[in-house]
Amino acid sequence: MKNLVIAMILSISFAGNAQDITDWQVGINLNPFFFTRINSNFLYNKDKQDLPNGFGFGLTIEKNWNDSWGVKTGFEYSKQNEKYFFDVVGDNTSIKSSFEYYKTPITVQYYYHLKEKLFLTFNQGIQFSFLKYYKTIAEDEYEIRTHTSDYSEYISYQHPERNQYYSDEGKMHKKTLFGIIGSIGLKGFLSDKISYSTNLRYEYDFTSADNFPYYSDTPDWNDSKKTTHNLRIGLELGLQYHFSINDRFDKSPHRL
Repeated sequence: MKNLVIAMILSISFAGNAQDITDWQVGINLNPFFFTRINSNFLYNKDKQDLPNGFGFGLTIEKNWNDSWGVKTGFEYSKQNEKYFFDVVGDNTSIKSSFEYYKTPITVQYYYHLKEKLFLTFNQGIQFSFLKYYKTIAEDEYEIRTHTSDYSEYISYQHPERNQYYSDEGKMHKKTLFGIIGSIGLKGFLSDKISYSTNLRYEYDFTSADNFPYYSDTPDWNDSKKTTHNLRIGLELGLQYHFSINDRFDKSPHRL
């Protein structure tokens, strides 16, 4: 079904004359993606993931200074999750983690004119990500541990007197990340003011996502070399509205 929808979008016969590509563009986008955490000292095994295991949406702003080069920015919200398991002594530990981020990408974009009203586009730039909320649940047949941005909780099935609940204040993960973002795709026009875009997009966070390497095989809290980096690869589907600020002013001569 998804492939059919994409094929229909790409096969649309465009009507009308496209506006100047150097106009301002304000749009919305959707971003389903595959997410993974990269850590060379990873302790747990990856479980079968949801597909996609990440989804985002947001607003975009674009402005070209000529027919080929321009800039693109915006504001996005995304949610991602990953599943692990740990079974060394038969405890069958299941771990589920989820993260919510606000993201601000800033990219330089290049347009290559394929034919009338259709362009091949390239984007490359930087991105700032701000952690909104996280939640990790580790559960086996004996106990369950929960860590979130707001609290941590320990529940023992065998010894309920050991149960604990305390404020965590979001200490487990970094709140601000810096990385790169890039994409390649197509841009076409549905009318003289509406365009669409379909891109293959990647994101990689240079900043380590964790404050503590508790996912590592030897969790030494002082070992800064044990880093965890977010990697996302997916689609970016968008619609844009084109307008010119100069069109707001009537430049035709007036009789005095």
